[in-house]
Amino acid sequence: MRRIQWIGLFCAGCGGAATPPAASPEAHSVPPANAPASVASSASAQGVAAATPYDDPNEAADPATLTPLLARGAHPSFPPQSVSDHDCWQTLALTGDAQKDYRALVGRCGAATGAIEYVKPAEGRLDHQRDRSDTFLLTIRKGLCYRFFGVADATIPDLDILIERDGSLIGADKSSGPVVIIDSDKAWCMDRDEQLSFHVQVHGEGQGRYVFGAWARSH
Repeated sequence: MRRIQWIGLFCAGCGGAATPPAASPEAHSVPPANAPASVASSASAQGVAAATPYDDPNEAADPATLTPLLARGAHPSFPPQSVSDHDCWQTLALTGDAQKDYRALVGRCGAATGAIEYVKPAEGRLDHQRDRSDTFLLTIRKGLCYRFFGVADATIPDLDILIERDGSLIGADKSSGPVVIIDSDKAWCMDRDEQLSFHVQVHGEGQGRYVFGAWARSH
């Protein structure tokens, strides 16, 4: 099971507290059941996510600021929820291609869970020898509940996401696999505005593409 440890995060609906509880809450990030081994072997056999000349669209702008699609104070219409946050990813089959797998993931865990796209997905490349991490700045607005998704090519066996507020670490991925879902069992609901830094990293060896995105729904 994927596990993400949260440190002093100010949110509601992540254990029921409006302020950080004495014991740090724990969130979970769970990949599809057979993702790491089966995806890697399938990608290798079919040539999916093969190494290409290094080209990172975020290299010139790191950190890169992601702009919310919702105007401040907007009251959008959210779709009805037809599947739970936990169940939406259970039968997801990965191809090893980050873009295809991200689209498949949000197709199941986006609008179907009552959410709308909060930012346009960010794409980049990571290489354990040249560029292990990309950073994204994202303003989180109060009154909404969020889901954060990261998906990598099969050539990145372990994608990690570290989350910081004002330079302090508040969350760290503690799992292995090409898919990160924060939190996999429930949305993360905010009671105040925040600007957070999301560090998308390759852990260990690997190089390839990734996609990182955020969706939101009503509190």
